[in-house]
Amino acid sequence: SYSGTVVPAVDNGSKVAIGDTVANIYASEAAAVAASRLKEIRNEIEYYKAIEINAGSSPGADIEVYKNSVAASLFSLSEAIESDSLSSVYELSRGFREAVMKKQSATGERIDVSPKIAALQSEYDSLKVAAGTGSAVTVSEAGYYVDSADGYESTADYESICEYKAADTEALIEAEPSGVSGRNVGKLITDFNWYFVFNTTVEKLGNKVRGSYVTVMFGNSSADDLRMEIESVNVTEGSNILTVVLRSNIMNEEIAALRHEAVKIRVDSVSGIAVDRMALRTVDGEKGVYVKEGNIVNFKKVNIIYSDSNIVLSAPEPLDDSYLAVYDEMILEGTDLYDGKLLT
Repeated sequence: SYSGTVVPAVDNGSKVAIGDTVANIYASEAAAVAASRLKEIRNEIEYYKAIEINAGSSPGADIEVYKNSVAASLFSLSEAIESDSLSSVYELSRGFREAVMKKQSATGERIDVSPKIAALQSEYDSLKVAAGTGSAVTVSEAGYYVDSADGYESTADYESICEYKAADTEALIEAEPSGVSGRNVGKLITDFNWYFVFNTTVEKLGNKVRGSYVTVMFGNSSADDLRMEIESVNVTEGSNILTVVLRSNIMNEEIAALRHEAVKIRVDSVSGIAVDRMALRTVDGEKGVYVKEGNIVNFKKVNIIYSDSNIVLSAPEPLDDSYLAVYDEMILEGTDLYDGKLLT
């Protein structure tokens, strides 16, 4: 029971110990707004101090590395904006800014962030007076703190989750949340394991069994791809439907916000050098491609480990120059090509 406005003191998904303060309650909304901004400013000051320490630490480095980092950061930011993943825009924009600053530093340009730090510190000192002191909410157990509750906390029976079958999973998805008190200040996750449950088919799961690992990709969330262990696989009698329970003990702010999610699950993966099928040739019974080396055409063999209608993957053979290698300039199409041909 409390009177006032709650401001979380730690980030969602943060690990907390017995007695830690997880939130503060402020008497007025104005004080709470000031306190929330104080937390943001503290993070910004630490961010710029880290930049100040690292600035100028890598002059003479390969500038292409930093150019590529800037391009990759900008691409990720643009993708997030295009897909309306606004929750990740803030962190991605910080990453882009940091990549630009590192590139500037690598070219010898001096980066002075001290005026920014001074301005933030001045704002912090002013807001600290406006915020005053809040009433601390502490925890009596260790675990992970999440600053909100949505009413689904008791929907699943965690004692029997590994025995779930298709109907149980469907009921879980259709379940309505229970009411949440307006005075709730969040929740404490005291078990270090969390679970992801879904229905699939025997064909899609392949040869994966309990104890195997898969990679989960959360398409509608900013959560990173996550390698999870298969905790249980249960078949529904008279069908090829499997109910799979995955387990993880990794927790952060993005994972703490997950509930009903549309995901892709990578059961297996293979990596190699991608070869467009247009470039694939057969010479003296050997599959390979023609590559351009200077103004000479050379034939390079490929070691095919995967193929579909568009590409094949060739396994790198770093000790054998007769095989296709990374960065080889493949010739996609052409006539009268042969090994050793001079291009004019």
